[in-house]
Amino acid sequence: MMQLFILLLPVLLPACAGLYILLRRPGQCGRTACLAALLCCLTIFPAVRSGAGEGVRIEITYFLSLILRADRLGIFFMALIAAAFFLALVYACEYLGRDKRQPVFFGFTLMTLGAMMGLCLAGNLITFYMFFELMSLLSFPLVLYSGGEEASLAAMKYLGFSVFGASLVLMGMILGGGLPIHAFGRVGQMALDARQLWAFLLIALGFSCKAGMMPMANWLPTAHPVAPAPASALLSGIITKAGILGMMRAAFYVFGGRNLAGTFPQTVLLVLSIATIFAGSMLAYKEKQFKKRLAYSSVSQLSYVIFGMMLCTPAGVCGALLQVVFHACAKIGLFLCAGAFIHHCDVHNVDGLLGMGRRMPRVMAAFTCFALSLIGIPPFGGFAAKWQLAAAALEQGSAAAQTGLVVLMVSALLTAGYLLPIVARGYFPGEGFKAKVTDGGPAMVLPMVVLAGAAALLGIFPAGLASFFRTVASAMF
Repeated sequence: MMQLFILLLPVLLPACAGLYILLRRPGQCGRTACLAALLCCLTIFPAVRSGAGEGVRIEITYFLSLILRADRLGIFFMALIAAAFFLALVYACEYLGRDKRQPVFFGFTLMTLGAMMGLCLAGNLITFYMFFELMSLLSFPLVLYSGGEEASLAAMKYLGFSVFGASLVLMGMILGGGLPIHAFGRVGQMALDARQLWAFLLIALGFSCKAGMMPMANWLPTAHPVAPAPASALLSGIITKAGILGMMRAAFYVFGGRNLAGTFPQTVLLVLSIATIFAGSMLAYKEKQFKKRLAYSSVSQLSYVIFGMMLCTPAGVCGALLQVVFHACAKIGLFLCAGAFIHHCDVHNVDGLLGMGRRMPRVMAAFTCFALSLIGIPPFGGFAAKWQLAAAALEQGSAAAQTGLVVLMVSALLTAGYLLPIVARGYFPGEGFKAKVTDGGPAMVLPMVVLAGAAALLGIFPAGLASFFRTVASAMF
C-alpha cells in the first residue's frame, strides 16, 4: 500500500493542489501553484525508487490490470514535464497578473500536470490510455481560458481531435487482443500478423493526433493563437509529447521495434512524418500571425521525432529523444517570448516585431537563442538532435529514410527562413527607429533565461544526455 501511495504522489499532489486553487478566491494562487509544481518535481525521486522493477499492479478484473512503474523512459519524461510546468507557472504569475480567472488557469494546469505524471508512470497501455484521456479533458479549459467565440471554437476543435485520436487508440487496443494488456517491457522477436499490424497503425495514428502529425494536426494552429502564452507553451512543448510517448510505448514496449521494421505501418508513418515535416515548415514560412507561425513550426518539428522513432533503430530512437528535449526547450521558450511581446507591446503579427531587439532586448536575446536551436545551428542543442537524426537515417538506408534526410535539410532552411528574418529586423530596424525599452519583469524573463541556458549548455556538452538516451534506446531492442 505504501509503495502505491509513493508512486501516486506525483499524480495526486498537483491534482489536489489544482482542486484547492479552483475552490479558492484569486490572490496567492500563482505562488501556491509554483510551490505545488516544485514539490511535484521533488516527489519524482521517491516514486522512481519505489516504482523500479515490476512496480505496482492493481487488479480490475481477472484479465485487466492497471500497472504503475518507473523505467528510464518514464523517468526522463517525468523530469522534463515537471520542470517545464514549473517554469511555465512561474512565467504565468506575471503574465496573468491580477486576472480574476487565473484560478482556472493555475488549477487546471496543475491537474494536467498530475495526469501527465500518471502517463509517465503507466506500466501498460490500458493505464496509459486512462491517463491520456484524463489529460485531454483537463487541458481543454486551458484553450478555452480567454473566452469568446473564437476560443470556444478552438477548444471544441482541440477536444474533438483529442476524442477522435483516443477512439482510434481504443479501436487499436481492441484489435490488438492481449498485447495492450501486457506490462511494458522488452519485446522479443516475433512475427506480427495483419490484425496486429493494423492495430499498431490505429494506435499510432490515434496518438499522432496529440503529437500534431498531419492529417490530424489542424488543432494546433487553431488552439495556440487563442490560448494564453504559458498554456500555448505547454501545449506545444509538452502536452504534444504525450502523443510521442504513447507512440513510443506502443511501438517498442508492446509490438516491438524489430518486429515493426520493414512492415507497412512503418512505411505509412515514415511517409506521413516526412510529409508533415515539409508541409508544416512551408505553412510556417507563409504564416504572418506570430503564434500561428510557431504552431505550424511545432507541427513540423514534432514530426522529426516521429521520423526518428519510426526508423526503428536504436540510433533513430536516440535522435528522437534528443529532439524531444531540444524541441521542448526551444518551443516553450519561443511561446514565452511571444507572450512577452503580446503582454508588453500588444504585438500579434510578425510585421509588428520590427525593432523588438531594442524595445525588449533581453526577451529578443532569448528568442535568438531559441531560434538558432530550432534551426539546428551549433552550439545550440537542436544541432545535436538533427545531426543524430541525419546519421540514423543514413545508417538505416531505406528509400524513405534517404528521402527523409533530404526533407530534414530543406526543413532546416525553411525554419531559418521564417525565424531569422524576425531576428534581423528585431536588431536592425533601420535608421531613425526609436522605441522605449519595455522588457518583461523577472518572473517572465527568468524562465526564458533558464531554457536558453539549457539549450546552449546541453548543446555544447551533449555527450551525457546522448549516452543516457543510447542506454534507453538499447533497452527497447
